[in-house]
Amino acid sequence: MAEEYVAIHDRTVIARGDLETIVRQTKAIGGEIEPVVFELETCKRVDLHWRGDVQTVIDNLPGTGARTANKRGRPKLGVIPKEITLLPQHWEWLATQRGGASVTLRRLVDSAMKNASTEERVSMQQNQLHGLMSVLADEAGFEEAARALYRNSRRNFEAAISAWPEDIKGLVMEKFDAIDTLQRKKTDD
Repeated sequence: MAEEYVAIHDRTVIARGDLETIVRQTKAIGGEIEPVVFELETCKRVDLHWRGDVQTVIDNLPGTGARTANKRGRPKLGVIPKEITLLPQHWEWLATQRGGASVTLRRLVDSAMKNASTEERVSMQQNQLHGLMSVLADEAGFEEAARALYRNSRRNFEAAISAWPEDIKGLVMEKFDAIDTLQRKKTDD
């Protein structure tokens, strides 16, 4: 299944779909707007370079050859080199593991992600939704909505976002409902 994205500009959802669709729909609006783009599943913000025509922007999308050719590691696989800090005994243990430090760390992280508790998944999704909502941090009710989000109070959340634009309300309620469902599963277990 292809990743779905959403573009928000001037308090309005202006595009929804894959990144190419986002670019085409945004550029069709005209002007030099630069919307905030989020990956819908994780609510992670995606930085796009909006300068140029449609094809130029598409050619510079994350993960395309033009942007990744000069990066270290394995950019086509999505490998991102970053620094981590461990104590000497951690490095010693990692050095004894099959595949080396990077493989072992990836395996440990994958296992932790796969075996996350319901409470951990709820907390992660709440933080993700809060990140998406932050695009409207100046809106009336934002602080109340954030508090209701972390309390999982649907009634208070809906009341806090009642004055928000309809398309934004629909988007954040869709994400809130997913969290609420997960939260109910946690209490049923």
